[in-house]
Amino acid sequence: MIRTTLCLPPLLAVLLAACSSAPPPQPAAAVAVPAAPAPLEAPAPTAPQVRAQAAAKAFSSSLKQALGAELAKGGTTGAITFCHAQAPKIAAQVAAEHGVRIGRVPVPGRQRSPANAPDAWQADALRALIARHDAGTPVAELVQVVDSGLPDGVALRMMRGIPVEPACLACHGKALADDTRAALERLYPGDTATGFDAGDLRGALWVEVPALD
Repeated sequence: MIRTTLCLPPLLAVLLAACSSAPPPQPAAAVAVPAAPAPLEAPAPTAPQVRAQAAAKAFSSSLKQALGAELAKGGTTGAITFCHAQAPKIAAQVAAEHGVRIGRVPVPGRQRSPANAPDAWQADALRALIARHDAGTPVAELVQVVDSGLPDGVALRMMRGIPVEPACLACHGKALADDTRAALERLYPGDTATGFDAGDLRGALWVEVPALD
């Protein structure tokens, strides 16, 4: 038997071997990733906004601390008596210290003090807050600031929602003690500011900042 052997020239053998091999992988091209846009910075508050925010914080903190102390000392009847006599004085003191007008308004149909009945602009702003709350906005986020189209002499108006906290239920909840009901009937005849649950919208705190001369 005759075997035939094919001898290839060395150079041709190298070329054939090179053609039969897969080409070496090429490095992947770098994909340019666009830079994330820088977050928008909230505009710095104006001087009237700073005054309004400071006054609202001072009033809320002072009233809350005072009522907490009265609840611990004299229970709900003592707190109701204190709120009836001293809450307007605390509001007047904060207003004088911060150079603003300040107060609270209740949600419609849930009034305790007739002195807190809203005027026209407060009623409009309160309706806007109620609509946002009904649409699902938490009470803590219910803030409305108006700084244009205002009457002469007014630089800014602000309104902020007041939530019903668990401690408020002793005087504003659905199950009131007999002495609490008696105190409310005595100091607030015709009171309708009860029947709330924790987390409800109780009303709103409003601040009006006069324009500087």
